[in-house]
Amino acid sequence: MRQHSVARKHAHRAHYHGHSLVRLMPAHAADLPALHRLLLDLNADVWAESPAHVDVRAADAEALTEALRQSLSVGVHAETIVADVEKQLLAPYWRAIDKRADATSRPSVAAQLHDPKSWFAEYHDLNEIYEWYQLLTVTHKDRITITRNVGFSHEGRELMAVRFTNHASTKATQIKKQIYVQGGIHAREWISHSTAQYIAYHLATSNDTAITTLLDEAEVVLVPVVNPDGYAYTWTTDRIWRKNRRNNGHGAFGVDLNRNYPAHWGEGGSFTNPFVDKYMGPSAGSEPELQALMAFFDSLPRVVAALDLHSFSQVILRPLGWTGEDAVHESQHKTVGDAMARIIKSVHGKDYVSEKLFDFVLTSGTATDWFYMQSRPLTNLFGAADGKSNDVATMKKMALPPEHATVFRPYSFTLELRPLHPGFGDGFFDGFMLDPSEIVPVGEEVLPAFLHFARFAMENVLTEVR
Repeated sequence: MRQHSVARKHAHRAHYHGHSLVRLMPAHAADLPALHRLLLDLNADVWAESPAHVDVRAADAEALTEALRQSLSVGVHAETIVADVEKQLLAPYWRAIDKRADATSRPSVAAQLHDPKSWFAEYHDLNEIYEWYQLLTVTHKDRITITRNVGFSHEGRELMAVRFTNHASTKATQIKKQIYVQGGIHAREWISHSTAQYIAYHLATSNDTAITTLLDEAEVVLVPVVNPDGYAYTWTTDRIWRKNRRNNGHGAFGVDLNRNYPAHWGEGGSFTNPFVDKYMGPSAGSEPELQALMAFFDSLPRVVAALDLHSFSQVILRPLGWTGEDAVHESQHKTVGDAMARIIKSVHGKDYVSEKLFDFVLTSGTATDWFYMQSRPLTNLFGAADGKSNDVATMKKMALPPEHATVFRPYSFTLELRPLHPGFGDGFFDGFMLDPSEIVPVGEEVLPAFLHFARFAMENVLTEVR
């Protein structure tokens, strides 16, 4: 039996009585960017975006639609997906949380560690997640080390990193290439936290050749919860909270951490209004969570790939986000992104779209663009003070002749997980509140795509001349 960190009753839970979830479709696809801008100016809570429509939570859907029609001077079709967000979505969720907290005979985290079917049958609060990673590390010391106190959040919660490699392999950890993964930058995207756990569990326990070979040759570095304050808040107060918990004053809270990176910060898709969901913060890299994690990322000398887990929309997004121009390594990114989409589809038939971040939505200050911008000396990869290669295979596969290339940088992707669009299906609503029965299928389709991504990045290092 265990203590439950989520209170059964909470006097300050956010309520959304009368709010609806509406799908907005302009008469002409060319008007969609203007629709996006207007919605953000109106502080609309955008749940999903696509080339054809935008899904928005609205307190007054009719008034919002009419305002948009007048501002755009074109037709906007509105389709109600959820008539009452509070009644249909949040009330059942809080009942489930209260029932969970009231349970008198729940298994301990330790028991669930040895029963993955039980663990992955539900979502877990922050304390349970951190305890699970600690126990996973203790149980699999041959593959895992944990870095505590990487940094702290606004409210003083710990940021941790979990590192996976085969410590007994003939290749020294000090010269292994590194694959970086993070989840939970947006608080309400719970499936990103669970998918990180699914990847972690299999890296720790599986004897599959693809995994054991990866751990022989590389180190996977995982930050399982980028935004611990926001995530804790979704368990106690507001299930659809997105940002961190910075107190901006005047009743405004939170910065969108995925608009706060110093990567063309403030150049589109983010806002200076501290009340909006996509508030970019008072300055680039202002948030303690990002300051700590950027310093940690910079301390990793051999990162050849970075993956940021999100939900939802089923897209695999590559740089760049603030401009429609191709990244320097567009062709390599497209090749591996397209392959990941094919691999995911081969598991459960789910279609993911591989595309540039800008083509999905204009955005700036994102993790994906920041990771891609972090170049490192090419000599870091070869484990020799004189820079001479002891990895002939890698040298041969460099995009540029190694005698001319001077730096490398990581492949970088945002992976937006299930579902494709929010809606009711199979008796439950998906979207940010993806049913727990989806945790394992999502993990099953993402894991092989991740392994391919890691292998491709290791064998096709992105290099350039500086």
